[in-house]
Amino acid sequence: MRNNSKANLVASAPLWASAIVIMGLILVQSSRMIGSRAQAEMVSSSGGYTVMTVDGGTDEVLVILDERSEEMFVYRVENQRSVDIKERVSLSKLFTDARAAAQGG
Repeated sequence: MRNNSKANLVASAPLWASAIVIMGLILVQSSRMIGSRAQAEMVSSSGGYTVMTVDGGTDEVLVILDERSEEMFVYRVENQRSVDIKERVSLSKLFTDARAAAQGG
């Protein structure tokens, strides 16, 4: 049993690395739409979570990758007073959609 879970963890590492790179690219591209450049200020990982903060112009953006549910959550800190969820994305759907778009479907 342990060898199987270890193999799954090793097999999923490239997928998570790709997800982080794609998320960074999404943030860079979306920041161009609002006129400012996204810069990763902090990236941290603990347990099944990876957290990244990004300068969103006037407010901060917090991105959380949840390895367990395979989802990405995007929050925006508004006026340094509240945190509002802006996006919840299934990573498997994100990759499926990207694969279909790359193949022209």
